[in-house]
Amino acid sequence: MKRALAAALALSLAACERRAPPGPALPESFTAVDDRAPAPRRVVCLVPSATELVFALGAGDRVVGVSAFDDYPPEVTRLPRIGGMTNPSFEGIAALRPDAVVGVEGPTDLAALRRLRSLGVRVVVPRVESVAEVLSGIDLLGRLLHRAPEAAALRARIARELDAVRSRVTGRPRPRTLVVLGRRPLVVAGPGSWIDEVVSLAGGANVVTGGGRYPTVPREALAAMRPEVILDLTGHAEGAALRDELAGVDLPALRQGRVSSFGDPMFLRPGPRVAESARQIAAALHPH
Repeated sequence: MKRALAAALALSLAACERRAPPGPALPESFTAVDDRAPAPRRVVCLVPSATELVFALGAGDRVVGVSAFDDYPPEVTRLPRIGGMTNPSFEGIAALRPDAVVGVEGPTDLAALRRLRSLGVRVVVPRVESVAEVLSGIDLLGRLLHRAPEAAALRARIARELDAVRSRVTGRPRPRTLVVLGRRPLVVAGPGSWIDEVVSLAGGANVVTGGGRYPTVPREALAAMRPEVILDLTGHAEGAALRDELAGVDLPALRQGRVSSFGDPMFLRPGPRVAESARQIAAALHPH
């Protein structure tokens, strides 16, 4: 379990511009769908969030291959593994004879995607770095899969659930929150990131206000940030607790015992479980 969570974290951080500015967006041809094309019958998913979206749209029976990091829903564990967005196995994907490949925008082996398109495979890679973009991605994949009614229903459900989370925290003080994604070095959620938006929606205030979406910060800098709550998303099922690793740093969150650990990789995935992620984070930020 620990190994799987660490792998999921590695995949998530691979999609973060921790030390470099974001690369150019994918060509428009990878983020558009031809509505005249028939629905694909064999789909390969390059990242777990894309897999979850396809299954949430009721098209999981069309998925014939998934990334090396997929673990949800449980049935994906029986499917062939084909690498990921940065290291897809072109031969492995081609052997599965897909008529569509889906991923999400981020660091990408663009040459492999172009080779797949040269074989007539449709490649759709939406951008999903915000809640609004996740909802747009649902629409895009709904059109690709000819599941527009299911996409509309999924969007409506997510919107209702997110509204319920917002209502629960409206008017409450917003605790200063630090979200830890990696320990050595210390990688945190910065402004403009997917997780930063979820924390804000759940009633928290991110203490990291600069440095990019997923900056690395020195341990000694945490004291000046004064987090009142620390959310540990590193997925460490074993080993030293984060509070022990930060021992010696004078932090309100440590003094008050407000360090919450989340092991489920869904917190790192901009996908259809965003409302559940927000609900659990809201419960940690506002337990009463």
